[in-house]
Amino acid sequence: MNQFDFFKRFPTENDAIDFIVETKYKDGYVCPKCGCVHRKIYHQRYNHRNLYCNNCKSEFSALKGTIFEHTHLDIRMWLFAINLVLIARKEISGLQLQRELGMKSYKGAFRMLKLIRAAMGTETHKDAFEAIVEIDETYVGGKPRKENTHKGKATPKSKRGRGTSKTPVVGVLERNSGRIHAVIAMPNKEGKKLSGKQLLSILDEVCKKNTTVMTDQLASYSILDGKTEKKYVHVKVDHSMTYSLGDGKHTNGIESCWAILKRGVYGIYHHVSVKHLQEYVDEFCYRFNHRDIESAWTHLVGLGIRRMVA
Repeated sequence: MNQFDFFKRFPTENDAIDFIVETKYKDGYVCPKCGCVHRKIYHQRYNHRNLYCNNCKSEFSALKGTIFEHTHLDIRMWLFAINLVLIARKEISGLQLQRELGMKSYKGAFRMLKLIRAAMGTETHKDAFEAIVEIDETYVGGKPRKENTHKGKATPKSKRGRGTSKTPVVGVLERNSGRIHAVIAMPNKEGKKLSGKQLLSILDEVCKKNTTVMTDQLASYSILDGKTEKKYVHVKVDHSMTYSLGDGKHTNGIESCWAILKRGVYGIYHHVSVKHLQEYVDEFCYRFNHRDIESAWTHLVGLGIRRMVA
């Protein structure tokens, strides 16, 4: 939604608080002190953020357990920040969010973005993908350094693709819905990246039984040729020969997703540390899976409300 529509919907902070409270406590609330069940919402008169128990006369924060819990900012800034994250053409940086909201502190804007991404990361696709999926990996990190010949000391170029020191990101794309699930793949105990068991566990998390899995020729995918608990049907595409076998046998869909991810990472953030990479991947997946901004905003606010409650 644009800025005019947003402030027409939430003219005051109390309107934003009411929206959050009605979403979080649509079935009423229980007083954390005496356990009294309230079907009607009672706000504390002097502080609209607090709810009131008319049984024991105590009060507590209506925002407890949400991403808004410890903020001193106008709640409308948070809801509008979520909107800005979703309507950004690629992604949005902390500095840009700071400018858009007129915040004095970059740390505050970065914390806000971090919590919004954390809410995005709570969305799950457990046993949700079926029929046909594509799985592939990409590598994210600093751009490969050029060969350094300063003072006659040659430093070899960083490798591209498999064998690089960059961090692998594994993605699973469901053909029918166009939804994607992606995670960073850290090395296992033996220091090996992208092992067969690791790739299988990623598939098992999101796929139903008898799903057809499209892959390239990476040796680790050969684990799908044997017996698996979910009885996957494995179709390989040898990219050294062709990019498609015809009849829909390809991994072009998931590979095009990586182009979008990298445009966001290199075009907006320029560099992303391994420590925060999964958060950026979560943001990419959420934006990719939710194309309608209005429903994406409502759903994400709901995730932010439930993030620490469960």
